[in-house]
Amino acid sequence: MSSTILLVEDNPITLKLVRTTLAAQGLQVLHAPDGATAIRLFCEEKVDLVLQDLCLPDIDGYDLVARLRALPNGTEVPILVFSGMLSPADEGRISAAGFDDLVTKPVEPSRLAQVVRTHLGVSDAAQVSPLGRGRRIVVADDDAVQRKMVAYKMQRLGFEVAVAADGMEALAEARRKRPDAVLSDVLMPRLDGFHLCLEMRRDPTLRDTPIVLTTNSYVEPVDRELARKMGAHDLIIRTPDLRELIDALRESLEPRPLGATREAPAEEVEQEHMGRMMRQLERQVALNAGVTQRCAMLAAEMSVLKGISDALATHEDIDEALRHTLAACFDAGGISLGALYLVEAGALRVISFGYSESWSETELSTFFGERELLDQLIERREPLTLVRSDAPDARGQSLLANTGAASALLVPMSYRDDALGALVMLSKSEELANEHRTAFAHAVASQIGQALAVAKAFGDRERSERAAREQNAILRSVLESIGDGVGVVDGDGGLILSNKAARDIFAPVATAAPVGAGTAEATIYDSDTLTPIAPDQLPLARAMRGEQMDGLEFFMRREGEAAGVWLSANGRPWRDDRGVARGGVVVLRDVTRDKATQSQLMESDRLASVGMLAAGVAHEINNPLACVLANLDLCQRALVERAEAEGRSDETELSEMLNDAREAADRVRQIVRDLRIFSRHEEQRTGPVDLQKVLDSSLRMAWNEIRHRARVIKDFRPIPLVEASESRLGQVFLNLIVNAAQAIPEGDAGAHSIRVSTRMGDDGRVVAEVSDSGTGIPEANLPHLFRPFFTTKGPGVGTGLGLAICQRIVASLGGDIRVTSELGRGTTFTVALAAATSTEPVSRRLKVATVPPASRRARVLVIDDEPLITTVIARTLAADHDVSTTVEAKQALDRIRGGETFDVILCDLMMPQMTGMELHAALAEFAPEQASRVIFLTGGAFTPAARSFLDLVPNQRVEKPFDAQHLRALVNDRVR
Repeated sequence: MSSTILLVEDNPITLKLVRTTLAAQGLQVLHAPDGATAIRLFCEEKVDLVLQDLCLPDIDGYDLVARLRALPNGTEVPILVFSGMLSPADEGRISAAGFDDLVTKPVEPSRLAQVVRTHLGVSDAAQVSPLGRGRRIVVADDDAVQRKMVAYKMQRLGFEVAVAADGMEALAEARRKRPDAVLSDVLMPRLDGFHLCLEMRRDPTLRDTPIVLTTNSYVEPVDRELARKMGAHDLIIRTPDLRELIDALRESLEPRPLGATREAPAEEVEQEHMGRMMRQLERQVALNAGVTQRCAMLAAEMSVLKGISDALATHEDIDEALRHTLAACFDAGGISLGALYLVEAGALRVISFGYSESWSETELSTFFGERELLDQLIERREPLTLVRSDAPDARGQSLLANTGAASALLVPMSYRDDALGALVMLSKSEELANEHRTAFAHAVASQIGQALAVAKAFGDRERSERAAREQNAILRSVLESIGDGVGVVDGDGGLILSNKAARDIFAPVATAAPVGAGTAEATIYDSDTLTPIAPDQLPLARAMRGEQMDGLEFFMRREGEAAGVWLSANGRPWRDDRGVARGGVVVLRDVTRDKATQSQLMESDRLASVGMLAAGVAHEINNPLACVLANLDLCQRALVERAEAEGRSDETELSEMLNDAREAADRVRQIVRDLRIFSRHEEQRTGPVDLQKVLDSSLRMAWNEIRHRARVIKDFRPIPLVEASESRLGQVFLNLIVNAAQAIPEGDAGAHSIRVSTRMGDDGRVVAEVSDSGTGIPEANLPHLFRPFFTTKGPGVGTGLGLAICQRIVASLGGDIRVTSELGRGTTFTVALAAATSTEPVSRRLKVATVPPASRRARVLVIDDEPLITTVIARTLAADHDVSTTVEAKQALDRIRGGETFDVILCDLMMPQMTGMELHAALAEFAPEQASRVIFLTGGAFTPAARSFLDLVPNQRVEKPFDAQHLRALVNDRVR
């Protein structure tokens, strides 16, 4: 059955070492971290041995051993103590306190196992060995711990033990009561072991008493022989388990042959003893001198370390610290001269300690003319010892001669792969060749190298920290200046970093909102704005899983709010320098305004498509409408001519019906013309424009919005033409008039009005005003009216872009737009534009009040892909001219190439197969006079190329639907 050890120790390192050591010996270990636990385990368990520390958290070690000894079986159990460095007073106290043995720290495992086994083995042997039963011995030793340990083991063997601190006490105790044997150390004060033997052999009562001597010093064979001559049974080298001592004691107690009486040693033996003792004392003095010197060296090393550590701890100048500490420690070590050479940026810097009046700064800096020797030493990292008597090489001899030294130690310093310099020691004697001095120099150089490396590391760290702080400040400034929100989280979703934009986005929301599923204050939805996004699908959660995403859009709406915020997220995992994902990074952009712009662009694109459709519809209406108007004119003229031929007035019901139809067709023509004006979004040309005509068109286009809300009041005063684009001005005033109508509630048109006026401004510009009697605009909103996306209208009514576009158009025309408003009284928008320098609108149409008679009958060619148009034109002109028609421009070109000529060519601008533009270009090449006689017929829906063509050629144009009388007058005028 294995023995049980109670280990009382609170140091985890010692605990682990001791438990491992004892477990390897097959021993069971109970652990007590404090005194209270130790007492409890000692009472509850069967303990064979106690290993106890002196320093415990709850009780003093001396008190604990006393309390353990007072417990049942406490006196029978060996109690061993752990301790480190002890003073003589502590050693005596340990012996007196009741400890059986001392185990010094740091614990050496083999020594511990031996000591424990010895105490366990002695205890077991005491139960069966008859060696000490009935016998008495005296134990003499001036070492209290050794004395007590030997006495304890002898007691375990059954002996009655008397103890003595030196030979004199042992002799007195033996004379008081004769012992069966004496166990004595050799080296003791007052009376040593050899003289104790001598005195006992001279005493008749003690002459035959066996004496066994123990020693740690007398270790030579002649010493053992001398002990026997002095009367000792044997001289035993002391061992921890005392096994050899016990064997010698057992042998000395065996019966001796009759007549074997021990005699006192002769005089020559005493002289031999004196010689051996003197030799031993000399040896001890030499050993002590070496120890003293080594202690001095160690003390010097410690002073270097302390000075360096103090300098590093207090951030003092490392050079100054080295200078003082090296001088102090070298002085303690008996070295008065030296220097420290440090490699810095490829150059050497020297710190001297000690001094010689013959040295100069130049000699120090050049290493006394042997700089090459020092450089090689540092480069090769090889130490060098120079002694004058050893006849060194020339450079070494020169160095010693120049410094006045008898010996020198040159020790290179390095840290890892970096050469740091060299430590140079100089002495007037040759003592530096001593191995202790060399070891001292290496130790100091090593410590200085490490200190310099640590100081450099501190400096590098401080610079790195300063650079890191600067980089952090720059990063923070950059992050705070970024308009997009940036958030960084660790692997647990904890927020590490965010900027102001991110905090603004989630200001009312908990910090974890970008990662979590939202809070009670806000919820994050998918792009349908209805489906909440699962927490593990949010940008940062996905980034934390290692996913990458770009342009992921989601919608965030706070509780109780109808509107929300659209966000676009780019996410990436945050990886450390080893590429391991440690968290997530997300960049958030508020795209709410972009979404509105995109929606408006889609709306604008739809409106542009509607405009193109309206222009196409207007173009298609123009042809049949032109036919209707021309035929009505012809019918009306025929009725008038018939009435004149019959000698009666044209007052028939049929004439009235034709007049009504003609008026209705004119209204349709005006509507088509207005559609054409407002559908030309690509029209960018500017020129003289009749502003009042544009206002009339805008009113007609907005009439459906106006008629149920207000009366229209027109106050057009005489104004010149303005420099503008007709379609762009139409867009501006249509928007202002519609806004005015929408500011007035429906149902009481008689009580409200929309006033449209024109006048000349004081600055010479033309002014147009649109006023309403609506609800008005709050004064706080007036500065924001022309800002994109700002609107005072309800949801679904306005986008907030109309007035911004109006301001941009007016500004591009060189004008300005202003607004005044009063709540409950209405709003007025004022547009000021520059007057045109020309007095005629941009048009090549010929205005003719009456139809002049034709001077001759001309040849007229009509080209139009619409047969109705060619027919009605032929009817209109047939009375005055010879008219030929065709629906293909290519056929007309072939006729002219065949030699036919025409006085007037009426040609549609836009036709399939060959356009009027292509026909004109072909005629300009081979019949330029025919090209100049072309009058273009246009029905709208111009392409940019067609519009540019009309701007470049001088030919006149007639817009469909045309007036028949106007067309007759135009043709007659050309052939006059």
